[in-house]
Amino acid sequence: MMDLRRVRDVHFSPHVAHSAQELLEQIIPEHDTLRQALASLSAGLAKLEKHLEETDHRVGTLEAKVMSTQGCVVKHATLMKELAVGKLVADYKLETLENKLRARNLRVTGVPVAIRNVNLIPFIENLLSSASDLNGKQVPICIESAYRLPAKNAQVGNVGNGSTVLITLSDLRHRERILKTSWTSWTTDFHGHKVSFFPDLSPLTYARRKHFVALKQQFLKEGVQAYVLYPAKLKVLHQGKTYIFKDIRSAAQLLDKIRKEKMTVTLIRNRLALLVLGILVTFVLYLLLPAIQHEKFTASVDIPKPRAMEEEMKGTGAGNVTIVTGTTLQNPSVFFREAVLVQNNVASSTERLAVIFLHGQSFTSKIWENLGTLALLSENGYRAVAIDLPGYGDSPHSDSVGTAQGRVSFLEQVFKELGLQKSVLISSSMSGRYSIPFLLSSGEQLKGFVSIAPVGTKDFTTQQYQQVKTPTLIIYGERDTGLGIQSLQSLQQIPRSRVVMLPGAGHACYLDKPQEFHKALLNFLRELK
Repeated sequence: MMDLRRVRDVHFSPHVAHSAQELLEQIIPEHDTLRQALASLSAGLAKLEKHLEETDHRVGTLEAKVMSTQGCVVKHATLMKELAVGKLVADYKLETLENKLRARNLRVTGVPVAIRNVNLIPFIENLLSSASDLNGKQVPICIESAYRLPAKNAQVGNVGNGSTVLITLSDLRHRERILKTSWTSWTTDFHGHKVSFFPDLSPLTYARRKHFVALKQQFLKEGVQAYVLYPAKLKVLHQGKTYIFKDIRSAAQLLDKIRKEKMTVTLIRNRLALLVLGILVTFVLYLLLPAIQHEKFTASVDIPKPRAMEEEMKGTGAGNVTIVTGTTLQNPSVFFREAVLVQNNVASSTERLAVIFLHGQSFTSKIWENLGTLALLSENGYRAVAIDLPGYGDSPHSDSVGTAQGRVSFLEQVFKELGLQKSVLISSSMSGRYSIPFLLSSGEQLKGFVSIAPVGTKDFTTQQYQQVKTPTLIIYGERDTGLGIQSLQSLQQIPRSRVVMLPGAGHACYLDKPQEFHKALLNFLRELK
């Protein structure tokens, strides 16, 4: 380091002294600024140190709280453990106490002969109550039951001094009183030990046993085996399982479950029986309904005889119509009705236009006989035949008509069996399942076709109907807005077809308007001749 004394003696030039002066002037402010910064830094460090001290204090407080919480948790766990142990101890004490207070009845020995014909319960109650005094006041003692056991040397029907009486009490507190009374009472003729205890049921156990006895009876009523076990348990045998109950609620729940199952099974059986009965009734109605409805109709409706028929009968004078019935030889056989005109001294023409009638769902061939249509056509020179379709009337059911081709073959066989060539086919309602396929496939065998709102017309195309060359008469009722309109829309595509609407008539328009129907039919048949 340079010696300052030597510096003092050093003489600087004016220029150097001036530069040094300027440099000192620059350093002094910077030194002051640096001093202020150091002072500010010292203050910041002091604040930081204070903040750190506060943080350390808070951390210490938090650690103390954590330690306290941990201590509480440990204490709580210890307390819970102690409580659990205490509960076990308490349960054990209660169980021990219950065992100590196990049901005990009284055995009174040495019953005198004088009371052998007296009711034991009032006798013993009065005897013990008169000798016992609790707090200077007599308190009645209630005895539930008393049983007198004859001594070994006693004769039948005679109870001697050596017999024993068993007493069942409803209150445990009475036992101490009776025990004291038995030792202080010297007025009786009892000999030996007056009272002694023997193990039996406590009042609570006895009450539970009584409930189990009642439940046992209810189980037996439901057809379930049940037994009451000692001291108070219920054993139930149900569906191959064995249940042993110690509490009444569980046994009652099983009883309710068994009752619900029994009710469910009974309900299912009843519903099944009703279902089977309904199926049988439906089947019977399915078999008998067409004939029933037909007979009901023919019995309740008086169809007027058409005027045309009356006029024709007046014109012939000597004619009489008979309806004959028969069965074809084909398989399946077909029942038919035919109107035969019997004339006196008049030769009948063998060349007659044949007309064959098919019926609807609710009818048979007899509808055309009852309506007078068969007789009317026969008197007008036509051969009139009506058949029962398979499964209706007197014609048996056949599986061969399950398809459209099968039904066509069926009608072809009927025409062949009955000798119907170039005949007119008249079809109503359900019989359209037979007539429409026959018209489209074998229409050349028909002289004419008359439709009365037949079914199945929508199953075929317009081109198929336009190829039909058979003259067709379409008859429907004004009020038949279902099949009547539907069949009209399809059948009117046939080139040689004409339409007749019967005003005010429904689906079975030939029943609502028989005269108009017969008139339209006869006009159509005359045109075919």
